Amino acid sequence: MASLDVPGLAEQIVHEHRVIDGLIAALGTEREDRFPLAHRLVDEVASHISAVTQVLLPALRDIVPGGADMANEAQATFSEMGVALFALEEGHPGDAAFEAAIEAVAEATRRHVPVEENQHLPGLRTVIGDDATAELGRVYAQVKENTLGGLQAMPATDRNPKFRTDP
Repeated sequence: MASLDVPGLAEQIVHEHRVIDGLIAALGTEREDRFPLAHRLVDEVASHISAVTQVLLPALRDIVPGGADMANEAQATFSEMGVALFALEEGHPGDAAFEAAIEAVAEATRRHVPVEENQHLPGLRTVIGDDATAELGRVYAQVKENTLGGLQAMPATDRNPKFRTDP
């Protein structure tokens, strides 16, 4: 069976971050299409959270020293984003709640992206190596391909999620 040429885990996640950053920037303007852009942002962030929660966070938790704390921090940020995404989904451009939800997603993204790109992904690669990271990239791509759209992609949220380190 031929191997698919799938970007690595880090490349996929970084690309998603750039798409999300672009949508947030576009939503910070007076564009007429802010409503559909907001719904695209919901789709992009929700599917990112879903895939990261299913692939990257368990790998961090199970493999990387200190990874349970990293995963818990990411989960807390994702919970914040989830609340903002639900508000964004229900709002309309110009409404105070809609504008506040965009800012909440933007702020959480500004905190999340550097940590994921500069700590989580390199930390995982250091421990498992390039081949295993590439395999996780293939798994990540499959998860993304099979993820539901919109807020249905969001995992059930616990307000105070904690990954356990004991069996």
